Amino acid sequence: MRRIIILAALLGGVCACGSSAASTTPHRIVFGVAGGNLVSYQVTIEPTGRIRSSGPFKPRFRQLSRAKVVSLSRLVRADFAAGLKSRLCPGTNPDFGSDFIQAYGRTVRVHGSCEPRFHRLWDALAQAVGLRFG
Repeated sequence: MRRIIILAALLGGVCACGSSAASTTPHRIVFGVAGGNLVSYQVTIEPTGRIRSSGPFKPRFRQLSRAKVVSLSRLVRADFAAGLKSRLCPGTNPDFGSDFIQAYGRTVRVHGSCEPRFHRLWDALAQAVGLRFG
């Protein structure tokens, strides 16, 4: 009986380590605007914290701390897990592109402003890298 208790405790410890490691593993996050008649752009936050961009808007920062990347990864994962979905908002001008966030093997696109949770996440990413408009 004692062996079973010890094995159960060891198994619980291994499971706990695995779940905490997953929550601290940063992932690549790509976000930006694509489609429409305007110039598209994207920003990539690498797991190392390095920031790359393409298009007319350039982030102010070139590198984020590991803690910041882990925090952003958790935020994206939580919103994706909570059911964040692509949306085409009614009445949106087709000349404007769709905002997108790509991570964890998924891409969520929103064309318009009818998804506040998506835009809070997108704005948090833009603010983290120091993206300026205008």
